[in-house]
Amino acid sequence: MAVLLVCAAVVAVACDRTPQARLEVEVPWALGGAWMVIDTHSHTRFSDGGYPPDEVVNSALLAGCNALAITDHAEKGQKTATPAYFAEIKKIRERLPEFVLFAGIEWNVPPYRGREHATLLVHPDLEQALLPEFMMRFDSFDNDVRDARPALEWLDGKLKDRRQALMIYNHPSRRDTDVTENLADMRGWRAASPLFVAFEGGPGHQKGNARGVYGGRIPTQDRWDPVVAAVGGVWDTLLDGGENLWGALAVSDYHEDANDHVPCAFARTHVQVPERTAWGVLQGLRSGSFWADHGTMLRSLSFTVRADGLALSASPGETVLLAPGQAVEARLALVRAANASDSSLDVEIIGNCGSGKPGVLAASTLGPADSEQVHVISSPVAGADGSSCYVRARVAMNRAADDRLFAYTNPVRLRLKPANPADKP
Repeated sequence: MAVLLVCAAVVAVACDRTPQARLEVEVPWALGGAWMVIDTHSHTRFSDGGYPPDEVVNSALLAGCNALAITDHAEKGQKTATPAYFAEIKKIRERLPEFVLFAGIEWNVPPYRGREHATLLVHPDLEQALLPEFMMRFDSFDNDVRDARPALEWLDGKLKDRRQALMIYNHPSRRDTDVTENLADMRGWRAASPLFVAFEGGPGHQKGNARGVYGGRIPTQDRWDPVVAAVGGVWDTLLDGGENLWGALAVSDYHEDANDHVPCAFARTHVQVPERTAWGVLQGLRSGSFWADHGTMLRSLSFTVRADGLALSASPGETVLLAPGQAVEARLALVRAANASDSSLDVEIIGNCGSGKPGVLAASTLGPADSEQVHVISSPVAGADGSSCYVRARVAMNRAADDRLFAYTNPVRLRLKPANPADKP
């Protein structure tokens, strides 16, 4: 009788071997960290902005910012990263100890001599030690610097911990003649340094008819850079190839009131952080645990992936390792802000897990009383990298025929375990 019980137990265990998923890349504070609203791109009188730093910070605070990066221009002749610049920032930090303030720079990336810009943010403890020398050596507006790689390598070598700094590519398509130029640039900068983690999907200068001041051949799409807005475009191509870069980031690029919204008044990036400090904000941005919207249309936006075996659903920035043929459930849940309380919202789940090519996986319209969309991917397939796929989401609200507001999330990546253990993923 005992032998029969043991055999029955063995059979039960064997029959219960349901494929189980596990987290391969984890954001430890996902679903539990604090949320902060940040603008990573603004200017003051220390370069070509219209107001002193304390006025910009006061306006940002009133508009709902919990954190702000002042990113004045780095070319010669500006007063960015000078002793006076850092002294002004120090006074503001002493006055507003709970407000997270970065004294960053907007770098003229070589070899473009002012055509391409990137935000450089470092931990406040390192700003005075690193930023002035970085500007002097590597800004390409006045210097004949022909390659961005030495700058990235120099900065990387100065850091004891790479988590102390990051770079964001600003308004990617503004001056390009071909949007694919961004693909080569981003791949090159990413290959040169892991400090380059994100780009502005939602560029600034959105007041009035400016729409990002994309006056070249490539216009914005519904106020967003086509790098993000075009499904199957540059961002999706990068993600399809297995490269994690974050594009769910919207900024003001604030200079003055005539053409720009005050930081956090229209464009908001909502970053989930392990702690409400500069260190915490850097980690949230590096990890991809953030989303962005225009027009303050949403109070919250949650995009998660659930699979058997996960104790908690996976969030943007995380990677899930799936068993062969294992299904997943992508879930979007939102809370409307007051200006969207009576509006229907269009929701799209985007990715390459359905066919192996980027596209819209699911689309629906949420009525004013609805707040959730769920989409099941029964058997995810790999994309161009041959081993993984990804899912991301966006939400749209129609204000007028020619003016839609959007919110974007970063992706969750799914790593597909091969059915044959001898095959490498």
